[in-house]
Amino acid sequence: MVIRKFRLCWRPVAPCIIGLCLGITFSLIYVPFISEQRCSVKTDEEKQLELIKLRETKSLHVQERFAGPPPQAAVLDSSQNQKRTQQDNNAQNPVNNADNINKKNEPRLKLQGQGNVHDSIPVGPPAPGIKFHKMARPRYISTELGIREKLFVAVITSPESLDTLAVAFNKSVAHHVTKLVFFNNKKSMNYAGSGMTVIGFSQANSEHILPLLILKYLGDHYSNTFDYYMFVSDKTYVRGEKVFDLVSDISVSEDVYLGAVQKDGKCTLDGGVIISQSMLAMTLKKLKECYNVQKEMSMEVVLERCLLQSTGKSCKKFAGDQTYSYLQVAELDYDNMQILHNARLKPSIAFAPMPDDISAYKLHKYFCQMDLNTTLQEIEQTKEEILYLSQFAPGGKSSLSWPIGVPEPFKPKNRFDVIHWQYFTATHLYFDNDYSNEKVLSGVNKLDVNEVIKLAQDKLAKKYKKRYSFSRLVNGYRRFDPYRGMEYIVDFALVDNIEKKTIEKRLHMVRPLGHVEIIPMPYVTENTQVNLILPVSDEDKNELGSFLDSYAQNCLDAGDNTNLLIVFIYKNNSHLLDEDKFYVLKSMITYYNNKYHKEKIRWVNYETASIYVPDLMLMDSVSQHFLPESLLLLSTVGMDLATEFFNRVRMNSILNWQVFFPIGFWQYKPNLIYDKRPYPTSIDLKRNVGHFDVYSYEHSSFYNKDYQEARKSIPSKEVNNYDLFRMFLKHKKVHVLRAIEPTLKHRYKTISCIQSSPKYIYERCRIRRLEALANRSQLARLIFEYEEKMEKLKLKKKVIFKADESPAANSKNKKTAQKS
Repeated sequence: MVIRKFRLCWRPVAPCIIGLCLGITFSLIYVPFISEQRCSVKTDEEKQLELIKLRETKSLHVQERFAGPPPQAAVLDSSQNQKRTQQDNNAQNPVNNADNINKKNEPRLKLQGQGNVHDSIPVGPPAPGIKFHKMARPRYISTELGIREKLFVAVITSPESLDTLAVAFNKSVAHHVTKLVFFNNKKSMNYAGSGMTVIGFSQANSEHILPLLILKYLGDHYSNTFDYYMFVSDKTYVRGEKVFDLVSDISVSEDVYLGAVQKDGKCTLDGGVIISQSMLAMTLKKLKECYNVQKEMSMEVVLERCLLQSTGKSCKKFAGDQTYSYLQVAELDYDNMQILHNARLKPSIAFAPMPDDISAYKLHKYFCQMDLNTTLQEIEQTKEEILYLSQFAPGGKSSLSWPIGVPEPFKPKNRFDVIHWQYFTATHLYFDNDYSNEKVLSGVNKLDVNEVIKLAQDKLAKKYKKRYSFSRLVNGYRRFDPYRGMEYIVDFALVDNIEKKTIEKRLHMVRPLGHVEIIPMPYVTENTQVNLILPVSDEDKNELGSFLDSYAQNCLDAGDNTNLLIVFIYKNNSHLLDEDKFYVLKSMITYYNNKYHKEKIRWVNYETASIYVPDLMLMDSVSQHFLPESLLLLSTVGMDLATEFFNRVRMNSILNWQVFFPIGFWQYKPNLIYDKRPYPTSIDLKRNVGHFDVYSYEHSSFYNKDYQEARKSIPSKEVNNYDLFRMFLKHKKVHVLRAIEPTLKHRYKTISCIQSSPKYIYERCRIRRLEALANRSQLARLIFEYEEKMEKLKLKKKVIFKADESPAANSKNKKTAQKS
């Protein structure tokens, strides 16, 4: 019985115990047969070092050396044996080899005044006598990484061809390359080309060494700025886009000396010569030796001799897998354009010599047309590919949007995102914005509608030939889709020339958005001093005290880099009065200057005999008090002063580049929008508090130099017809940035319109005055409240009138009863 119970308990455990015993036994038996190397256990660090070694190897043969030498050994010379021995030692000692690899891959710290430091930097304070200088980091990461621009083109011109061939070269090539500069052997000369950079050299008899002078100029200014440099004559027509694509496909690590190779093996400047930055660097080191040339040598010979002497390389037609193609077209008739029938025309990059600039323009027109046709063919081919591939996509061909290749229309997420359609006819535009019901088509809107009608007519004529003739535009709708662009739906009344009746056709048109590009802007900082210009007239006197308190708190106390110039305007010869109406305000300015011990606030007088003060006349007197490099900000007494707004002014106003006209947030009339007193002291960006006044041009920022340059374009007789905004628009040499500025808040101001002002300013002022009170819903509520109040007054008067009539009526009834 006991034995039976023991068997029942032993049966489940017996296999485990027997397995453990057999495993231990076999392990003890197998230990003597395992080599010591195979039994060695590697640490995690050794495994990582071995992986580093395997990563550094470039062939399977090197990786196999970790396991032992190759099966067959070849007879090697002493140098090869030494190299193989070193490799075997590295294989046998992977840890040491990995340590060398780690040292090789350690970051190299470059300290100022020292070379590359390979050793690790000691931790802790420096030893006595050793000074560590702070490394000056570059401003841009491209400078630190050694990233350069792509192509610099140096064009050799002459005084005779500067206004003809050079201008043609500039117009056809400048927008394709990174930098284009014209060089001449005359120091001072006039040139007619707009936007052309012309460099002249004053050395006597420098025509034959002009390429050397160009190389010296590149070494002084652009030695390490570009990857490739091209030298070419202005008698050459160059396909700029193909040259740029050519150098973009060549590795920057190669020493490139590329050009139009002639039969004698030399390159000509008429065909163009391209060298890499490494070739330029080698040439600049031995540039002085190149000046030993004879006057009889041509510029091509001087340049090629210098490059050959400095680099030891000759000009080639090939670089990498790219070929430089050149076509000589001296004897072709450009009037009949025989060149177009040349088979070598299409692959060629340069064409020379050009007989005149008209021939260059004709050739450029042909290539533009050829590129346009190629682009249209590629577009059609891409459409066909999209149609073919759409059948394999989810939804099939029905999932495609029209037009093909244009994104689908914007899908609103809620009712506030719905894009409204604008209705237009041939003469008027309806529902342009939330505040306009109807307006006459003018300006860009009229040009847009006329262009749409013209394109629609051409499309119908192309599709239906001469069957239909255009009658009139019935309906038109347009909207701007942020995904697609401008969309149009137009209904036309057409006359059927066959059936002699009028029909309607609807067309759906899309003007898609083009390629979005980031425009490079000059570098500006937020450290520029802002000079506030504050005109003050009779209606602004009461608010100037609050403005000065705000300026003292937000600018003087905060230490902001600003100055304030107050212009007291005396209209109607009010300065001739015995009492100065701005005396109290001037004493306040003196008080603040004495309080802060700074002359941060100044004032000047402006006297005029008229009521209307033109912006330009006011700025002419103010501009004299500032340097040309001063940043001016035209202000008003009701604006809130904020540091963030001043920083926006500094960033958006760029000297010789851009002026800034912000659209501020103007408060509505407080007693119309607030139900309780006192009114809030701050202005919130809410639709019931105020609005962005797009008709306000009172605030602007610009540099004094830009104003002075733009002011020269306005004659003295037309000063009264221009404001600052229209003046800068006419100037066209600076960009005008007009944008909403949330940090510019303005308190309510009663807008008074002067009838003697220009018509467009007066009409703009009337619109501002209508929209400055409150929004539509608030005005409607006030009207309803007023009507309700008037109704109550009428009812009250009626009740009182009836109450007054009742005693008289009773007395009359009594008299009638007595008589009866």
